[in-house]
Amino acid sequence: MQFRDTTRRLGLTLWLITSLACGGSNGAGDAATDAAADAVADGPTRDAARPPRLPEASEFLAPNLYDCSASGPFVAPARPAPRGCYRDPSCSERLIAAHRMAVPFAPENSLSALRSAILLGVDIVETDIRLTSDGEVVLLHDSAVDRTFEGSGSIRDLSLAEAQALPMKVPRGMLGDFACDTIPTLPQVFAISQGQLVVELEVKDTTAGVRAAEYLRDHDLYDDGFLLCDPDECAAARAAVPDVPLMTRPRSIAELMAATALDPPPAMVHIDPGPDFLNADTITRIHAVGAKVYASAFLEADPAAVLMNDASGYAAMFDRGIDVLQVQYAHWALMSVGRLPAP
Repeated sequence: MQFRDTTRRLGLTLWLITSLACGGSNGAGDAATDAAADAVADGPTRDAARPPRLPEASEFLAPNLYDCSASGPFVAPARPAPRGCYRDPSCSERLIAAHRMAVPFAPENSLSALRSAILLGVDIVETDIRLTSDGEVVLLHDSAVDRTFEGSGSIRDLSLAEAQALPMKVPRGMLGDFACDTIPTLPQVFAISQGQLVVELEVKDTTAGVRAAEYLRDHDLYDDGFLLCDPDECAAARAAVPDVPLMTRPRSIAELMAATALDPPPAMVHIDPGPDFLNADTITRIHAVGAKVYASAFLEADPAAVLMNDASGYAAMFDRGIDVLQVQYAHWALMSVGRLPAP
């Protein structure tokens, strides 16, 4: 255990140095924030000199409630706001978005992770969309399957049948039965999520974004899902589906001004934390068009929870004017804002 704890700390420290060096305003910053989430995904370390540990994931939800052995029902608990709050300017509730569905409960972007997020009461699950060789939209963060599946190669070179034949890798030490999990499609996701929570579809492939926008429109899912896209990706999606709900991610003041000028405006604007960008002026500009401010906790509240056993940072980030907070540890964030009791 001591070796494993030391490894976790070294990994997180390396990630922090890399993240601060790269910043959050360009592609390198995006990679750093993804690395941030990966570095802390394995759970908290233990140290007698620190405050008592925060409850672990399995103390909030037993894996057999959401993994491949679970039979349901998968119904979200009562929330302080309806699903459509994310695109309603009059709704001021603090919303929690779970990164890559809900790690550390289940493998990233898996249906098991989605089921755990529903049962926790998460408002939004973030996931990533790409295309297979036969044009199917699937949930996958990396361009290749190597890291998360028992296989290799680019998803663009695999058919849906070939991709879904690959078993999903299970992170070391993760509790639960995930033998049924493979790469999900949009119909598989929304068959579980519709009416329970909102799905954030981060566009990793422009054509996948267009097809996802069409899927949301054709299945009347605007209260159940939206796109996260860069300017060019957003333009392509809006060209095909002019009213599709989306979240933009500007990386400069010029891009922020362009994002807030969209018609209809974005439901949310993703801003990387930092005093040079996520400040009162930025928040005011975003709120002025009826959009919500969305930010990630990877550089602040998540590391504080892992290293210091302190979950108060999640609520503190909301206090700065953030409306939607993307987190690695949804259970701790929900606990921090008073929506999930400690077990």
